[in-house]
Amino acid sequence: MLPLLQTHQMVQPPLDPRDPLGNQPANGKQDYTFLYRRSRTSPSAHDGGSTPRSFAIRTAQQQHPSLHRISTTFTRSHAHDHHAEHSLRRKTPSGTIDNGYDGSHLVSGPPPLKQMALPASSEIFPTAVVDRSSGLAMGAFHRPIHSGSWSYATTGPLPNMNHDMGVLHTSPSANGGWGIGFTNTAQATGSLAGMPHPQMIPQQGYQTAVGFHPYMGPGPQVMMNTPVFSPGGYEQAGSWRESRMADYQASIPLANGYTPQNAVVDSAFMPTQSTIHHGFPNSGLGQAHPFRLPLSSLPIDDGFSRYGHNHPGYNSPLRSLQSLSLNSPRNHSHVANGEAGSPARFKERALQHAHKAYNDLLAYLGHSKKAQHSRSGSGSKSLTKMVVYPKPPRTLATAEIHMKAHPLYRDAQSRYSIQQAHQDSIRQSVPEAAPGSPYHFPAGHAHDRALGHNPTITAEILGHPNPHPGLYPGKQHRGYPEMGMSPPMVAKASLDMLSTLCEQSGWKWVDGMLLGGCLHYGLEHYEKALEWFRRIVSLDAGHVEAISNIAATLYCLGRQEEAEKHWVQAVKIRPSYLEAVEHLVGLLCSNHRNQQAVNMIEFVQHALKIPDSPASRDHASQTGSEADTASTTTAQELSPNSFALDTDLNDSPELRFLSAAHGKQVYGDQGQQLGFGSSGYAIPGSENGRMILLIHAKGNMLYALKDTDRASESFEEAVLISAGREIKGVQALIWTIQSVLAPRDPRSGLPRRGIQNFFAPLLLPPDKAKHTAQLVFSASHGQLPGLQFVPDGSHRKSAVSTTSNSLLSLAKIFQDSMSNGGSTSGLIRRPTGVGDILALYYLSLSLQESPSTANNVGILLASVQQSATQQPSTPETIVPTTIPGIVPGSGLALALAYYQYGLQLDQKHVHLHTNLGSLLKDIGQLDLAIQMYEKAVACDGTFDIALTNLANAVKDRGRVSDAIHYYKRAVASNPDFAEAVCGLSTALSSVCDWKGRGGVLLSGGKYDRWHVDEEGMLRDVKTQGQGSGLMKRVVEIVGRQLRESSTWGCGVLQGHNVAQLVAQLQDAGANFTDAGVDLQAELYKWRGRPWEGTRILRLIERSTRAAMRCWYQDKYIKGIQAPAGYRRPRPPGSLSIPSAPTVLPFHTFTCPLTAKDIRMISQRNALRISCSTLRSPWVPATVYEPPGPPEPYLRVGYVSSDFNNHPLAHLMQSVFGFHDQKRVKAFCYATTASDKSIHRQQIEREAPVFRDVSSWTSDRLVDQIVSDGIHILVNLNGYTRGARNEIFAARPAPIQMSFMGFAGTLGAEWCDYLLADSTAIPPSTLRPHRDNLSLGDVFRDEVDAEADDWIYSENIIFCRDTFFCCDHAQSADGSDERDMSWEAEQQRRWKMRKELFPKLRDDVIILGNFNQLYKIDPTTFRTWLRILAAVPNAILWLLRFPELGETHLRRTAKDWAGEGVANRIIFTDVAPKQQHISRARVCDLFLDTPECNAHTTAADILWSSTPLLTLPRYEYKMCSRMAASILKGALPKGVEGEQAAAELIAADETEYEESAIRLATTLRYDTSRGFGEGAGRLADLRKLLWKSKWSCALFDTRRWVRDLEDAYEEAWRRWVAGEGGDIYL
Repeated sequence: MLPLLQTHQMVQPPLDPRDPLGNQPANGKQDYTFLYRRSRTSPSAHDGGSTPRSFAIRTAQQQHPSLHRISTTFTRSHAHDHHAEHSLRRKTPSGTIDNGYDGSHLVSGPPPLKQMALPASSEIFPTAVVDRSSGLAMGAFHRPIHSGSWSYATTGPLPNMNHDMGVLHTSPSANGGWGIGFTNTAQATGSLAGMPHPQMIPQQGYQTAVGFHPYMGPGPQVMMNTPVFSPGGYEQAGSWRESRMADYQASIPLANGYTPQNAVVDSAFMPTQSTIHHGFPNSGLGQAHPFRLPLSSLPIDDGFSRYGHNHPGYNSPLRSLQSLSLNSPRNHSHVANGEAGSPARFKERALQHAHKAYNDLLAYLGHSKKAQHSRSGSGSKSLTKMVVYPKPPRTLATAEIHMKAHPLYRDAQSRYSIQQAHQDSIRQSVPEAAPGSPYHFPAGHAHDRALGHNPTITAEILGHPNPHPGLYPGKQHRGYPEMGMSPPMVAKASLDMLSTLCEQSGWKWVDGMLLGGCLHYGLEHYEKALEWFRRIVSLDAGHVEAISNIAATLYCLGRQEEAEKHWVQAVKIRPSYLEAVEHLVGLLCSNHRNQQAVNMIEFVQHALKIPDSPASRDHASQTGSEADTASTTTAQELSPNSFALDTDLNDSPELRFLSAAHGKQVYGDQGQQLGFGSSGYAIPGSENGRMILLIHAKGNMLYALKDTDRASESFEEAVLISAGREIKGVQALIWTIQSVLAPRDPRSGLPRRGIQNFFAPLLLPPDKAKHTAQLVFSASHGQLPGLQFVPDGSHRKSAVSTTSNSLLSLAKIFQDSMSNGGSTSGLIRRPTGVGDILALYYLSLSLQESPSTANNVGILLASVQQSATQQPSTPETIVPTTIPGIVPGSGLALALAYYQYGLQLDQKHVHLHTNLGSLLKDIGQLDLAIQMYEKAVACDGTFDIALTNLANAVKDRGRVSDAIHYYKRAVASNPDFAEAVCGLSTALSSVCDWKGRGGVLLSGGKYDRWHVDEEGMLRDVKTQGQGSGLMKRVVEIVGRQLRESSTWGCGVLQGHNVAQLVAQLQDAGANFTDAGVDLQAELYKWRGRPWEGTRILRLIERSTRAAMRCWYQDKYIKGIQAPAGYRRPRPPGSLSIPSAPTVLPFHTFTCPLTAKDIRMISQRNALRISCSTLRSPWVPATVYEPPGPPEPYLRVGYVSSDFNNHPLAHLMQSVFGFHDQKRVKAFCYATTASDKSIHRQQIEREAPVFRDVSSWTSDRLVDQIVSDGIHILVNLNGYTRGARNEIFAARPAPIQMSFMGFAGTLGAEWCDYLLADSTAIPPSTLRPHRDNLSLGDVFRDEVDAEADDWIYSENIIFCRDTFFCCDHAQSADGSDERDMSWEAEQQRRWKMRKELFPKLRDDVIILGNFNQLYKIDPTTFRTWLRILAAVPNAILWLLRFPELGETHLRRTAKDWAGEGVANRIIFTDVAPKQQHISRARVCDLFLDTPECNAHTTAADILWSSTPLLTLPRYEYKMCSRMAASILKGALPKGVEGEQAAAELIAADETEYEESAIRLATTLRYDTSRGFGEGAGRLADLRKLLWKSKWSCALFDTRRWVRDLEDAYEEAWRRWVAGEGGDIYL
């Protein structure tokens, strides 16, 4: 097993959301199976007729917007996204390989599809929550771990709690800060496709924070009596940890099952999800819950708990009473603090009692829900309204506290929790009501009767000295058990008391009415609650808290439209009242109105924006967008006092609390709040965190709306608020990060990167990257400057976590833009380089350790080709590794480190396992890769990407049956996942399992005519008139992807880019090669049109070739020296690396596609390779220097991965030594290690120069080619496994061509010539414009870009005879045949027949095909069965290639033709090469596969003199025409050969069938002489092939080499002379 690199101590996972009591497995890991199983059984959140959950409502005027957040919970489901998932992975028939099917070992540019970049988090605002009910301080859960000077925390041991009600037994933590609850999340679509996020499940005293659930992730459980800060009530994950179950989602659904496209989650590296899974049911009072825990109660915000206090009644009712105040922001009835027996004092104590009673009620209801759930089980349909909790009035004691200075930087050592500070501040007692006072009531007094005739309640109100016991000791309900009163009874009594007091006040007591309305709300008296809140509004029409509470109550009553109107009213009255904004946004999202939700947030932004502030200036200057930067605020409103903020400067409990907690001022000397406007908005600095959360939420919604440009602007703004507005834009932040992280030169002190290559990506291991924030923000001790005024505690943690997620989201968008090839018009000015994106990830990781960030960084680093000449690894950056194929200090080594580091954070992180497997697969560690994929599938058995990659990997191991199983699971998980669909189609075709294959309607049924339905039976497409089945889906996927690809690069040709590109082209020699072309005018013609990016890249590559020729002309013909070289044009920075279609060039051989589709698939792959390579840091700024003139020979380089025991080596092994070294000297570059075969040994021995470059990096190999002075570089791979096409994309040689490796077009500017003949490539299939020399040719030939009928853009070298090389005369058995007679040959053949088929009758005709079974299609197999039926004495001989195919073909034959025909199909095992060639002579007639011909096998068959019947089915598919070319080469020249070719090369399907039947039925064997002497036309054709064997063109390797040398010399002559066009030898 792969060892894990320990870069830091292990971080323990968060609490299990289904086991908050800490009863987790011994290993501390989540039981994903359990969680998945439970989540799958949950019904939809909104069953028919259900009433929506209640929103939080308020009980008092909110005074400070920075210290609270509570809103509505929405349940989760799944949905699909229609992103271009095809950009993720590349597959060959053997599995996933590198980008663009180029097969390179270390590919530049983005990773292949199998690597998935993750979103910021599944909880777009992640949570960092601990159990506040445990009675332990936060430190008990998080112990610091120090790494150098940077510390972070990890979860520690949990308190020992009773399993049933342990959380109800303990008192809240004394540790202060904004209360933090459990993280309660689950994996979603990306990894556990079937598992929605569970609804938040509170413990006693906990409630689900709600509101922006669709965009901020699942809400944490928040103490009902403790404050929360995050939009929608969501706490953020602390900087020490991210919820490890939250990294995998792909969509975030809303309350009613509506699932929007998720923000910064669905991406090029994430799969789409098709199935919408149900979330949990709405849970109310007494409703069961799938996780058997108390259900959440939706609180009305108490307006006071947000300041960091526990409700006083939880600890000491007496002390809590002393901290209350009668002050209401609306009645301003300030009461002196000194008189204990005043009516105001009594009312204050009454409020306190009501608060205490209400908290008891909430705890009681939570316990009751849990008890009922345990009785009734999950899935209850009953719905009850959520309860709420009120806000206690403010204290008089803190009202007069003077606000002192708030220092810029606070010493972390001097900080203590806000809650503890508050507890310290309220220890100063206020005098009790004295005996004899008018408000000292003895027992039995009327006031006592008003309190429900309960002396205990009266004592509580008057400050009974005995604090009440902790929550539910011994499982008893908190309340007054000695009086027989339950919490609901106490709450009702308190409500009666408030009613009496409100009546006495003439219903003018606003605080009492707010609290009474909340009590009615909690008791589910919604109409009464509505009445009380409306009384307040009747007194004060602008009381936004009451208006918002009315909206929440209306929502609970199912009156959503009215609720929306009231929230809109509240927001219009006071835009800074963000709680109403959150509720309104949540409601809009749940009704599929995301854009209106975004508009609401932007309304608030504009209302609070300060003119000429960084928020407005940077938005315009940095993004270059046309967004409105005007403010709705007037000049007179610049003062904080002028804004309708949620802060009363003269009487703010928030500011008083902050002062009491910190002992510091938050006012300046002039009474202004410190940091006011520092965010660019008219809010105090303490509010910056809240604004960051809102803007981040907006960014996620914009991303979900596919508005990536504005989403990135929002994330950028959130980051810049945190980083400090002094940093002008994200690019400036990136430069700062890169500058401080760069190694320093010990002498100059300058960044070492600046000395060599500042643009090379800065590679840092995880333990170094974690220090980024400390280094970047060293002046503020590693703290974010924009958060310096934000209070400590969860509020700050939320803001820091959100900043980290904004950085992650921003980097993710840039990474997608770089990798996916979508429209980048809005990202032109944005960083897209690997180094820039890494800088953002480093800072994100240093703010919050996250497995998702580690995953994304690993993906980027895996794409970096680390070169020793580019950036030498320093000792601190070298990560030890024992994996062969990984160079220490390289990008791959660091990628491995990040993957393993992420797995230390989360050992069940499915994406990390998957990407680590892909990395291992890429370096040839297939078995280790399979292990990683299997671990990923074990973590999530429905994760489509892991399943697909596992299928690809086991297919490479020959386990086709297992591969099909995994493909089917992937498709079942996500039917729209293109990689799985196409992979399944390829795998099923490889074993001829055609059930459900269907087919396509192509050229009116001329191609792919016979389809196969779900029952496995044939259907004629000419009758059906349309396609069907799996093949149709595949072709539709290809069509959609190709249409999408036309937008790649659109918008790049803007003014600056055009001028820059023109200058580069001119520097590269365009003035010499294309003096008459107005480049700027021509480029403007392309602007904004489809294929803009394609044309730009073609022009750049053509210019590179022209520049090399200019250099040659100047140096060797004109005698002009150019020491600095000739500039190489570079792709514009905004031109991202394009995606490639899922169906790759090799797959087109057997996929029924049009000529245009095949051409575009190859072109798209070529573009991806080119763009990726040209962005590589090792590619120099100048073109490579051309070699000198041939003196006396041309230097020809052959690059191949197949110089081993491979068909290519079998065919060409003598070629390299046969070259006439007076004309050509061969240089062989073997990109794979030696297998010690005789073929490899011969090539190594005979080639003049043979280099084993299997371990070389791309730049080293390219440099060697240039150093060798190669004139012509030959690609012997094309688009096949093991190819190193990036070598050719770098253009190290003047002329580059391809042959023998790939039977089709490469569609690449880096391939100048193909070697072919007019049979294999008919001239009618060539692009009309044939000059491929100058820039002007590019402008001209783009006119033909949309034509349907051509396929080849390369120039063709048309050979005299067949282009195919076959060295069998030198390598195969048969050297003794030259003097053998025809009779002896017949005797030898008959003897072998009897040995192979001893039971076969002498009159049996053997028809055969020895191709791999994937080349057989239903139409061909139908024809073969018809031939068998028409020739009763014939058998069909096939190979088990693979074995699984035999079963399917036998079954199909029986279904289609009956038992008799099916029994005449014989299968044998694959034989070794020589035996295979030798026994081929036993076959009487080889039936070729028309869809994709026999290639090497055809040569083998003809060498054995067996006639071959072929059909060039497609005019435009070279793979379908090669057998005809090879056959012509094996026949003699003249009339006899032409006649034979006419008989053996059919014109259509009918002629193919008729020819086979005619030849087979006329063959007879005479065995009278002891062996079978054949008679008939088929026997004559065999004799003709046998006689011409030693004289035909096909087997004359020396003739082939001479023709090739002629072609080389002509190509070189034309290059020097500047002539284009095709070459006819």
